[in-house]
Amino acid sequence: MKSEPKKLSRHVSLLEVPEYTFPYCNTILIEDDACCLIDTAVTDDAFQYLRGKHIDLIVSTHYHVDHNLHNNHFPQAKIMVHEADFPYLGSRERFISTLGSQYVGEDLSRYLKVDQLGYEFREPDETMSDGTIIDLGHTRLEVLHLPGHTAGHCGFLFPDLGLVFSSDIDLDRFGPWYGNAACNLNDFIDSVDRVINLKPEMLITSHASGPITSNIQARLARYRDEFYRREKEVINALYRGKHTLWEIVDENIIYRKFHEPQMRYFEWFMIRQHVLRLIGLGKVFADNDRYYLYDGVRPSNLNLA
Repeated sequence: MKSEPKKLSRHVSLLEVPEYTFPYCNTILIEDDACCLIDTAVTDDAFQYLRGKHIDLIVSTHYHVDHNLHNNHFPQAKIMVHEADFPYLGSRERFISTLGSQYVGEDLSRYLKVDQLGYEFREPDETMSDGTIIDLGHTRLEVLHLPGHTAGHCGFLFPDLGLVFSSDIDLDRFGPWYGNAACNLNDFIDSVDRVINLKPEMLITSHASGPITSNIQARLARYRDEFYRREKEVINALYRGKHTLWEIVDENIIYRKFHEPQMRYFEWFMIRQHVLRLIGLGKVFADNDRYYLYDGVRPSNLNLA
């Protein structure tokens, strides 16, 4: 925790972590008639602070470890997660199934850090869906289903504060991450656009310093436009004769440099998402495991947005 909890209102506080530091995330603490945490992956000092609280409810934005690190340390709390992510939060085996090993012929579970972290999977208790109202007494928040990063990825609207908590629509300098089989690029784009259209007065993400109160829509638009920048680079690669997914991966469009071996696989899944989207847009066609631009599609005449 970077400092003492940052009060956002009488009942709502932000527990911040250093930016983009795995396996941690910013956490919202709501101390009302019921005491609620949105995500539990706080740093050790913040965890010690929270151990003095009686947490009634944990609301999980999605099933990734860096959002649920301490779920098991609040046994009295019920856990709520979106119905689409419900199967993956409580089971290591089901969690591993989302990695997509079957697509790349490689056991990607070898790169998991959950065992090193001592992470203990815990079955959730309840599901939520888009529009669910969580009433904690004086504080009400609305579930915003924002899929793409995962199928059940959620943010939250605090209407009385003009606040959107957008979780892993996180304004990371790297850009959006959609690097396994459970991600969906079109959904991710739509989710970022939804947050832009909500016009929040305050934005908090899971990994950027916050709260963010200026240039919110512009920053979200730049974050979204990184999808289109990457997609143009995919078009460029196809135009230059790179016709398999692995050939495009080796252009280092997204990661630039593969510091760890799993990054190459993450890149493969993201490139695959772009190629599938371009097929849907009528820009690209498949011939077995090779991909080609349709006649007339060139880097100079693209309109992907």
